[in-house]
Amino acid sequence: MSARATVADTAWLRIGAGHVTLQIVARPGAGRQRFVRAEDRGLVVALNSPPEKGKANDELLVFLARSFGLPRSALEIVRGSNARLKLIQITTATPDTLAIRVKDLADSLEAK
Repeated sequence: MSARATVADTAWLRIGAGHVTLQIVARPGAGRQRFVRAEDRGLVVALNSPPEKGKANDELLVFLARSFGLPRSALEIVRGSNARLKLIQITTATPDTLAIRVKDLADSLEAK
């Protein structure tokens, strides 16, 4: 099964030419930094930083980059920088592989 078919039922995850776009529901001010769950709106991520002066946004991008083994410069918030619902574009040479990793992560969160 292709990566595109694997993520086709996931509205918050899209594969593009040289990138993956993913919708994140940020939960700033949490006790610990972690992936919480996947829901219809996106992948829920708990962050330590408060939602002020871009601190939570910076923490989110660093957390995602580290989680997926990518440089921070590969990630960009394309929509929602001042909202909890964010659209993140991740530039990568292997978007199909990254999309499968993200989908596998989401599936593992649902299994808990």
